[in-house]
Amino acid sequence: MTRDCIYIIDTFSLMFQVFHAIPAMTGTQGQATNAVFGFTRDILGILDRKPSHLVCAFDSPGPGKRHAIFDAYKANRAEMPEDLRPQIPLIKELLAGFRIPIVECAGWEADDVIATITTVASAREMEVVIVTSDKDARQLLSPTVRMLNCRKNTFFDGAALMAAWGVRPDQVVDFQSLVGDSVDNVPGVPKVGPKTAKTLLETYGTLDHVLANADKAQGKKLQENLIAFADQARMSRELVRLRTDLPLKIDFDAARIQTPDRATLHAFFKLLNFSRFASAMRDEGAAEKPMMIENVPLQQLSSVIAASAPTAADSAIAQPVLRIRQQSLFE
Repeated sequence: MTRDCIYIIDTFSLMFQVFHAIPAMTGTQGQATNAVFGFTRDILGILDRKPSHLVCAFDSPGPGKRHAIFDAYKANRAEMPEDLRPQIPLIKELLAGFRIPIVECAGWEADDVIATITTVASAREMEVVIVTSDKDARQLLSPTVRMLNCRKNTFFDGAALMAAWGVRPDQVVDFQSLVGDSVDNVPGVPKVGPKTAKTLLETYGTLDHVLANADKAQGKKLQENLIAFADQARMSRELVRLRTDLPLKIDFDAARIQTPDRATLHAFFKLLNFSRFASAMRDEGAAEKPMMIENVPLQQLSSVIAASAPTAADSAIAQPVLRIRQQSLFE
């Protein structure tokens, strides 16, 4: 019997990727649409892989729980681009049209939501594919949990992790606690890079054992740093460890792949000047055979987009899209 397979999308991660990969585009009302276009393309690509379930994880707005641990957490992050922010509500409407549930939890990041869903789904003996390139998700890898990078169209599993970092999934948190993460401003231990962290974990197994044997590490400076920054390493561990027990009551029936609301998506795509997507939603067989334009070289995207430009008739019927109430996953 084939296992059910749930795809969990790290929404903001994917959204940022496509925003920076696709040239500027505008809809019929002058709104920026390039992130929505790329996100739509990737949703269709994911659906073409025939998962049994699909959900999108969102970050909770505002400072999260980790800022209480370290107020400089993610302080290096740049502000969201001005043209990207208005596309978030559009992406939510897109997901509603595809009947793909959105999951978020107040005070927590999408990574924690993903970790919790992964844990619950694994307990149900489902296969899990996490759609992200975020390295934090590597701690969730297992024989039935993989990561998918849509840009590279490649999966990442435990074997790939061992080849990249030389550690097991259960050592990822300790590895990151030693090395730190400049993207999220996780400090780690100064002068401990990936090779040193790998060697330490090969020798001692865990962060706690590394710190307990700091005086035995190779080199005086390394010994001094492991001793002086032991508490910082432990704090870093709290920052990078994902929560797998958030109070989510997940409705797997709602997460099961459903027939999209073609009429709403057709109007939505018309509004955004995505005529080829609109045509796909108008076709009766669109749900079974979604129009695919993935793997188009970036230099050719302008011609693809031009081919999607609306006709005069298209523009005449474009109207604001009615918002759809997204089905909640919470009771």
